[in-house]
Amino acid sequence: MSHYQCIVKNVRCAVRLGVYDFEKIAPQEVLVSVILHVPFGAMRRIRSLHDTVDYEPIYRFIESWSARDHVELIEDLLHELVGHCFDDARVASVEASIRKTTIFDYADEVGVGLVTTRADWAALIAQRDEL
Repeated sequence: MSHYQCIVKNVRCAVRLGVYDFEKIAPQEVLVSVILHVPFGAMRRIRSLHDTVDYEPIYRFIESWSARDHVELIEDLLHELVGHCFDDARVASVEASIRKTTIFDYADEVGVGLVTTRADWAALIAQRDEL
């Protein structure tokens, strides 16, 4: 299916994140990337910013993590990010990843990612709410 992409790539952010004692000492750098897929029909005529899916709120959402309290699981941040991306009803699917850059000496990055459609995301949230 043809679609537009709204891309926010490799946002650097210092986040208080991790389960290990050494991760709880200070914030650590993460790289966050997001690609939103928006069907052509959702953005037929683009004449102003209002007609687009704006990447600035996504960037600001990620940037705000540096001021939050410690989060143990990187998956919690990932799920919050994906949920935020689906706040725009035009978004059909999301690809997102969060990678730590300083955890292992011989790895550039480690982290998690998620690719999901709106329907699959809604089903996951519904299942979580049942637990």
